[in-house]
Amino acid sequence: MRSTSPPQLPIIILISLLFGALGFSYSFLGLLDYHQVIRPLEVFRILTVQEIGGHFVFGFLVGLPSKNLSIALLTGLMALTIDADHFLNIAGIHIQGRIDHSIPFAISSAVIIGIAAMCISNTKILQSNRNKTILSLGYKSKHNEDNNKSNSIFENNIFLQFLLITVAAFLSHIAYDVFVDDNARFPLFAPFSFTQYLIPQIFALPIELVGMLIIYAYYTHLKQHSYQPL
Repeated sequence: MRSTSPPQLPIIILISLLFGALGFSYSFLGLLDYHQVIRPLEVFRILTVQEIGGHFVFGFLVGLPSKNLSIALLTGLMALTIDADHFLNIAGIHIQGRIDHSIPFAISSAVIIGIAAMCISNTKILQSNRNKTILSLGYKSKHNEDNNKSNSIFENNIFLQFLLITVAAFLSHIAYDVFVDDNARFPLFAPFSFTQYLIPQIFALPIELVGMLIIYAYYTHLKQHSYQPL
């Protein structure tokens, strides 16, 4: 399993925070629901070690089939930051919780994260090309060699890769919510419908498995037939 090199850590954190920001922003769509029954969230119930650790572990596990520690760390952190939507409810804003635990959010956020990853990668490519130019002029250094090797998180079709990573992280979060709550309900089609749908606890591990299979399928098969830009 490949390890996370230092230059990649800021990228992992940036993408994770972006995912959380998308979830936070998406939750404002809950204002469109005028008939919801609000269930106030308890801050310390949400921020327990079990809740934080559980979501991270489920997210980390879903990324392991990539055989890349960077990807596993990314999916673990993304599975955590999606809960940024809870801060609206904690702040007293009357919005139904888990608005961003919906299928429309999973699709839209996956597309946005894919585009963002492409933009970040293009920036790193430009930096890498600049370093190669410096090397060609004879200014070789260990720092420049490390920079040229720091793109391993960006493999093959970047848009498809991060789109699938986002979907897998989303599924892992849902899986943990269902795993610890035998009455877990989600507005699966918000903001088009705010109806809460119960997902039985028995489906927790199958949902997690689907996320793992998505990562496995990409990193063992799909990436071999994808265009590699780096």
